[in-house]
Amino acid sequence: MFSTAEDNVRKEGLFGSVFFETREVREGVIGSSMGVDNPLGLVVIFLVLFGLVSMAQLAYHALKAYRADLIRERSHS
Repeated sequence: MFSTAEDNVRKEGLFGSVFFETREVREGVIGSSMGVDNPLGLVVIFLVLFGLVSMAQLAYHALKAYRADLIRERSHS
């Protein structure tokens, strides 16, 4: 973010959700600020990650139940 030669720079990340801004306060002093510009992108990212984690948990529980069934079948044979 500090790699530009310009004094006033505003960079955005995470699909425009967060911003980082630098501004020259006085000669030789640069101030910076950052924050949330649009929370919609953050909410979408959170929901996608939540969905992926939920699907992984469901797959884990299904595979664990399948394994238990296989072990139970072998023990009765």
